Amino acid sequence: MRTDSDSIPNRIQPAQLNKESEFGSDSSVDILGALWRYRWAVVLPAIAGAIAGFLIYLRTPETYRSTTKLMLESDRPAIFDNMTGNVVSGVPGIEIIQSQLYSDKVVSMAFDDPRMKPFREQFNNRSSQFISEVQDLMVLEPEVDDAAAQSLVMLLHFDSTNPELCEASVKSFSSALQDFLNEKQQNSRGELIRLISQAIEDLYPKIQELDQRNQKFRSEVPLTWNSDGEAINPHRERQLYLVQKRSELFEELRQKQIMLRQVETLAQRAKDPIVALNVISKLLGVSISIDTSVGVTPDMRAADAELRLLDVDEKLIPLMIERNKYAAQFGDNHPNVKQLDSELSVMKAELKRLVQQQTDRMLELIRENKVEGANPAEVAAETVAQIIYASKAEEQLLDTQIQEVDAQIETEKEGATKLARYEQQNIGMLREIDRNRELMSRLEKQMDQVSLTDDEGGTRVTELKAPSGAYIVGPNLMICLGIGTFLGLALGSGLAFLLEKNSSTFRNPDEIAEVLGVPVLTHVPFFKGRIRKAKKGEVSPYKDLDPYLAVIHQPASIPSEAIRSFRTSVFFELAGVSGGKVIQVTSPLPGDGKSTIGGNLACSIAQSGKRVLALDCDLRRPQLTDNFDMSGKPGISNVLNGDCELADACHATPLPNLFVMPSGPIPSNPAEALTLPDMNELLEEVRNEFDYIILDTPPLLVVTDPSITASMVDGVVLTVRIRRKCKPNAKESLNILRAVGAKVLGTVINNSDEAGASDGYRGYGYYRYGRYTNRYARRGNASEGSSDGSKRESMVITGRGSTARNGVTSNGTASARRAEVNPSGGSRDDRA
Repeated sequence: MRTDSDSIPNRIQPAQLNKESEFGSDSSVDILGALWRYRWAVVLPAIAGAIAGFLIYLRTPETYRSTTKLMLESDRPAIFDNMTGNVVSGVPGIEIIQSQLYSDKVVSMAFDDPRMKPFREQFNNRSSQFISEVQDLMVLEPEVDDAAAQSLVMLLHFDSTNPELCEASVKSFSSALQDFLNEKQQNSRGELIRLISQAIEDLYPKIQELDQRNQKFRSEVPLTWNSDGEAINPHRERQLYLVQKRSELFEELRQKQIMLRQVETLAQRAKDPIVALNVISKLLGVSISIDTSVGVTPDMRAADAELRLLDVDEKLIPLMIERNKYAAQFGDNHPNVKQLDSELSVMKAELKRLVQQQTDRMLELIRENKVEGANPAEVAAETVAQIIYASKAEEQLLDTQIQEVDAQIETEKEGATKLARYEQQNIGMLREIDRNRELMSRLEKQMDQVSLTDDEGGTRVTELKAPSGAYIVGPNLMICLGIGTFLGLALGSGLAFLLEKNSSTFRNPDEIAEVLGVPVLTHVPFFKGRIRKAKKGEVSPYKDLDPYLAVIHQPASIPSEAIRSFRTSVFFELAGVSGGKVIQVTSPLPGDGKSTIGGNLACSIAQSGKRVLALDCDLRRPQLTDNFDMSGKPGISNVLNGDCELADACHATPLPNLFVMPSGPIPSNPAEALTLPDMNELLEEVRNEFDYIILDTPPLLVVTDPSITASMVDGVVLTVRIRRKCKPNAKESLNILRAVGAKVLGTVINNSDEAGASDGYRGYGYYRYGRYTNRYARRGNASEGSSDGSKRESMVITGRGSTARNGVTSNGTASARRAEVNPSGGSRDDRA
């Protein structure tokens, strides 16, 4: 016995339920299909638009047009003033001509033309009224535009309901435009010359004033100027010279320091002073020999003289700086510079002579105080010490010179900074002078160009084509009808799309599968229920069954083929369900045909040789019970109440292998009756007795009964009839089934061809191929086709795969489970 928890197979999680319940938005609109389905919404506005266009055509007065061809030409190319933006010669563009033509001045000139005199009363002799109306009546368009801007061909149109007014207006506007351009040409040239002359007069005194200020500035500031007139800061020039001099002294000091460190290292590490003296002499690049009688060689004397000459150069540095200052300010050829160069040469030669005499005297004193028999090693050591001492003295002297140069550089830097302000003032004055001179040059050039544009030539308006006679240009019947029809079609198409978007019905099978998320098992076309007439003397065992059981009464019909396709789909869907044999058939609303579909499915499965039980679980309006003519017989309600056994409620039908359990008496609490544990027990018992069980339940959106039984069955089939609001009803029904964890096998579309005719649904199924079914149908009874009256032997395939002839199996027993049974119980040879 199955418990309540076991009776709800395949229950899904809440998150999955929410995901599956969202069927997504509707598919995109089929444009052509929507237009065809709502063709009335498209055609009616189009007809109304065409009628409106025709009425507008009738109510619109006739419009006349007069046209003339004009050419604007100039003898010179266009010259544009960069300052004012005016065109001083040539032909302006069509936009400028058009704005001038529509201007109040040109329109007033045209209105005052003698040719417009007969029509002035029409405008109450007021040019303002004529100006307000003419802007909507006149059109100017270019025909040929010269790329050189020397000529322009254009068409001038004037539209009016008065043909005489059209011709007179074209002529008057042509003359007015000529007069306006000539007057503008003269005014523009004179105004431009006046403006340029005034600008030159104002600019010349300003340039003179700037030159005077610059000359006064040069005479007052402590700057110097070179031959090109560029300002020179003397302190910066001396700063640069001292910086370069310092770099040279620093490099010399670095070399002396390196040499001194090497000499000291050799003097400390050498054990023999003579060897150290020889190595140092090689390092210094001088030849030093030991003379015990003198102590110092001539080479050392020369080195000492050079050392003293450095002291002489140090004393001459201030004088050299003064010389470079004058040279930077006045040049090398200045008398003061030459005098300083002469003094420097004399002083340097005299100081050198004194140094030489001093050195010779020192050597003489050394000779007089010489020591006989001096030790060469001691002399070498003394010589090395003298070399080191002389090098240190030279290094100290260079360092002192660098410090003095640094102090002079800082002084010159401060002086250069003070003069930088004057340099910036000089640069600003020069820029202002250059800018005003450039502006003066441009004005003079512009004046020369304007002077070339004398009164000869200019812009002329030539009438290439005389104004044409007034001809009708409107209204146009075809244009009015076309515009009205187009607007009507556009309005109708928009209405059709709106109706399609808001449609609540399905349009095709793909949309059903996409929106509902379940497959379409089959399409059952509309079927007019009727019972096939029995042959004379023959009694049909199915005469009491419902006429809409097509698989029994019309087994070769298209609806029967659709039901057999439905049966195959159900077998395929249940193949993956363990023990799947209980099928519930329901629908969203009454009238969808779920009882007829369920009964036909039960009959079709029974015809395939399976034992089938059809349960009428609609305990409110039991339609399946009426379809099989079992009213008043015990059924489900009796079994649930315990009034009868299960076997007594299962009634056989004229169709072999098919049993029906009717609803029984109508209970007062049908929903509570189906929730009883006895209902689960009933289904478990019939599972063991039958191959398939078909449950017919009430509509989902009307009562809760089908949602109760949906949790007990192995699969649910939803019957849908395509009609208004079937889409939201089907979606809501699927939500209910998924909420109780039911396995939905798919949907069956009932009465699909009738629905398609009314709601625009286009399905597919066996009924499309109805014209081909006759090729495969049997043409009559085999016995009737025999010429000698003998019965033709027929073959029937049994459910167990055995072969039977004349209704008898090979083992001598009657076939109890046939693949398919015709209405009379015989083979399919008798269906036709």
